[in-house]
Amino acid sequence: MNATLLKRAAPLLALLVFIPFLLARLSDNTLISSADQSLDSHPFLDTNLAAGRSMQALYQAEALAAQTGWTYELALVAGQTWEQAGDLGTALAYWEIGLRLKPDDTALVRHLAQAYLDLQRWSDAGDTLRRLVILAPDDNRAHYELGLLEAPFDPRSANEQLRLAARDILYRDLAFELLPLLAAEKVDAASAMQVGLILAGHDLWANAELAFDRAAALGESFPEALAYLGLARDRQGKDGRAPVDQAYALAPDNAQVLYLRGLHLRAVYDYEGSLDHFAKAMAADPTNPAYAAELSTAYRLAGDWVSADAWLKTAVTLSNDDPRFQDLLAAFYADLGSN
Repeated sequence: MNATLLKRAAPLLALLVFIPFLLARLSDNTLISSADQSLDSHPFLDTNLAAGRSMQALYQAEALAAQTGWTYELALVAGQTWEQAGDLGTALAYWEIGLRLKPDDTALVRHLAQAYLDLQRWSDAGDTLRRLVILAPDDNRAHYELGLLEAPFDPRSANEQLRLAARDILYRDLAFELLPLLAAEKVDAASAMQVGLILAGHDLWANAELAFDRAAALGESFPEALAYLGLARDRQGKDGRAPVDQAYALAPDNAQVLYLRGLHLRAVYDYEGSLDHFAKAMAADPTNPAYAAELSTAYRLAGDWVSADAWLKTAVTLSNDDPRFQDLLAAFYADLGSN
């Protein structure tokens, strides 16, 4: 692993932990509507759907399917009712029936792709997005989602997909950040790690998790990748303990690992352990302003406002008066004045 590359990357992500850049992820959770989806011949079913009576509509759809077999329309209705009931996994099973009956329905393929992404069924999502970009080559969002999925695995294809996605200004900035990493024929541990850091910087934690997992798999004994994998899991409300602890076992004196384990311990409300790890990270890398700022937060959570103040001032100094750290200090004093 390129140590210089990681040293440059760590402060970047450390800053982004404080001031994340939110990349709007367009979401379309509305069931596809089309003229030939009409259910006029089943008025009670249509009425229940319109009134939001999902379970009644589902019962009627299942009863009709038992009599006539599944039709495209009934499959979509059944999927919609399960989606409205909050069971997207079951909804998918019905939409897959609909797709077998109408395999070139672009709108349904698009809906399925989004559902697979939402459920993090990555292989299915990739297959469906590949189908979608063939059916709808001008769908920039589909190219974008596919490019993000492929970036840690297939740089050549990801490069192509993200170049197409960049036709849309919504996806251009992130695409241009990733494209320089996708010039090689194959992904290595370092490039997968960099992909993950960029995705994490845009709060795309699910995609970042994939990239960090790939980096950990490609890099033998790669503690930083494991630690970032744990962070990505924590940020999604999953349990990041196993990869974080594995990283710490491999490199207990590594500043990045100590820092990320500190974040994990804070996430599980172990404030004392978190403070200890941030202090050790700061000792291991005393020039990193983000580590100093996190140590300040740790002291604040421990009720030590004096130490919190001192370390946040240190963070401002180490950052050469970066406005983001100055804003943190201003917010700190505002909170201090209100307590």
